[in-house]
Amino acid sequence: MMKSTAAAVLTLCVIATPAAAAKSNPERDTLPPSANAGYFLGYPSATYSWHGCTKTATVHSPAAPVAGEPEPARGSKQKAATFTITRTAPYVSWQVKRGWKICGVQISAVLESPAVSAMLLAQVGYTSGPNSGSTSATGTETIPVTIPTKGIGARGFEEFEGQTFAIRSVQQITVFMKKR
Repeated sequence: MMKSTAAAVLTLCVIATPAAAAKSNPERDTLPPSANAGYFLGYPSATYSWHGCTKTATVHSPAAPVAGEPEPARGSKQKAATFTITRTAPYVSWQVKRGWKICGVQISAVLESPAVSAMLLAQVGYTSGPNSGSTSATGTETIPVTIPTKGIGARGFEEFEGQTFAIRSVQQITVFMKKR
């Protein structure tokens, strides 16, 4: 069966239910910015904090926008981070300015799996260092994203639940940070 086109991706965007985050809550934990890579957040995510930090900087990657995809919201501390976007891998890198520390990174990504009939736009946790980070050095994302059983909780999306997805493209990147 052929995957749906990118235009159909947004028809699958739903918010993860609170039950999906009940076991672990990376919004409030104090793990390092390398933790929780691949953690499924749904879309759009109501995340106000990541690893305990609420200050953000956001950028759109060079990936072609998905039809109907919203523009990234401007971060609350956009000037505290510098993003570099290239046409070769790594496609996006980031660095926080002196006096700031990265708590964690989230991405908006198109997910795919051979076990389902269409792609899914979702927000997931990503990995970073405490001062800087980047998307995959090779351009091929290797972070798996598992959607828990009942992790979407919407009628018609049962085939996506309990599945593990690959990141097809990174659409937006949000760096969560705090003052040192």
